[in-house]
Amino acid sequence: MTDLTAVATTHLAPDLEAAEEGIRMYMRAIGLDTEHPTLVDTPRRVAHAGLDLFSGMDGDPHRALGGGEPIEGVYPGAVAVHDIPYSSMCEHHLLPFQGVVSVVYLPDRSLAGIGDFDAMLRVLAARPQMQERLADQIAQVVSDTLDAKGVLVRLTAQHACMWARGERTVGATAFSLAGRGVYETDAAARAEARTLLGLR
Repeated sequence: MTDLTAVATTHLAPDLEAAEEGIRMYMRAIGLDTEHPTLVDTPRRVAHAGLDLFSGMDGDPHRALGGGEPIEGVYPGAVAVHDIPYSSMCEHHLLPFQGVVSVVYLPDRSLAGIGDFDAMLRVLAARPQMQERLADQIAQVVSDTLDAKGVLVRLTAQHACMWARGERTVGATAFSLAGRGVYETDAAARAEARTLLGLR
């Protein structure tokens, strides 16, 4: 089972004054004039932005996804939810990455709405993240919360640490897959799920 607390969710209460001062010191250390009229308010803005960027630290992705709606009778097949947009912050450089998430799951007794998937994703993405961990956590939350027979997640990402620094490689997209249940153990079921995700 994936550890959803791989990045600790227990932390001190935010201290905006300390954050602002830390950002001011960082800016000075890399040679920026924090008294310049265009930069004087930047430390405050960055400190407040951090509250939103990392608001998922206190969130519960299972609660956000909900328990789903009960299925009456036997549901015949897989459900696919495509191209839910997200943005997150890479824990290595604290630079953003963004893309879309698609999920295929094989229901057992409950279904979730598209808005529920979006709510879950907003919690998980609003933490210091790694692309591969995010895909894996989504698969685990869907598996746990909906008690799905199988889950396959496809996540795309474009990373600012590639296009905004270093070699400035623009347009490169990274892909991650994460599976649970029959989509890990049954080759035929996994092939069907990959087709629903638009993969060969």
